[in-house]
Amino acid sequence: MDQKPAVVPVKVQKKKQTVLPAGGLGAVFFWVSLSVFLGATAVYFYSQYISLEKTIRVLKEEDELLKQENQKQRAVVDQLQAELSQTGSLLKSQEELLEKTTQSLKAVESKKMEEATSGSTKENSSLTKELENRLKAAFPEEIQKGELTVMLQKNGVVARFAKSALFAYGGIKLSTQGKILLSKFLSVTKPFLVNTQDSKIEVCSFTDNDPPAQEVQDIYPTNWEISAIRSAAVIRALIQIGQLPEGMFSLAAGGETNPIADNSMLEGKEKNRRVEITVYPASPNADFRATANPSLINLEKTKQLQPHH
Repeated sequence: MDQKPAVVPVKVQKKKQTVLPAGGLGAVFFWVSLSVFLGATAVYFYSQYISLEKTIRVLKEEDELLKQENQKQRAVVDQLQAELSQTGSLLKSQEELLEKTTQSLKAVESKKMEEATSGSTKENSSLTKELENRLKAAFPEEIQKGELTVMLQKNGVVARFAKSALFAYGGIKLSTQGKILLSKFLSVTKPFLVNTQDSKIEVCSFTDNDPPAQEVQDIYPTNWEISAIRSAAVIRALIQIGQLPEGMFSLAAGGETNPIADNSMLEGKEKNRRVEITVYPASPNADFRATANPSLINLEKTKQLQPHH
């Protein structure tokens, strides 16, 4: 019996194929393309590197310039601060000098004012005292009867006339006796009114607290109107008799305010009905209580009415 030969299987290992071409034109093309790509990539990154390096260099230069400029500006600021400090010190010194000068000037002015005021006060005091003495010497009977009271006031003299001495009972028109008294009053006071710009006369009338009579309340609703009319009548007479300028006079109406006696008694009412004439021989700063032009008050229209005050 013939015996078959044994077959031994042999495992043949196949050769693995690579991605890269082994040879030929394809391999050449591949390697050339790869070289070009790598070269271009290298050139691109190199150019980016060079550009970044230039940018960094420029930024460093600009930073250096900015630092230098900052130092210059800081130096300028320091110089300005130093100059400002010097200017502030100079201004402070000038302010102190000005303050001292102002204080010195104020002291000098104050001293001059005190001297002038002292001299003026002494002069006014002498004038007012002399006027007081002359008025008392000229009206001894009226003073004794209580028709006139003469008093010294700051910078002036007050002649307080009883209302009955100048006006008829309840009237607003000066009586003949009243005009005589005012004429005599001016003969004494006019020599003290030489300087008509500085000399002042204030006339203020007062009433008692009785209201105006019913029949005249349409014209004289209160005692203010009555006292104002009487003050105007006195001022008008003084201007006409003494030929004095209206600007010298000040009109005031006291009404029933500021009583000097008890209104609950007849004697008190009589004392409260009064006319006070204050003469300031030389007092440009006299503090008048009120002013009015007596020529604007029409006495003729109301002289027939009797308010009974």
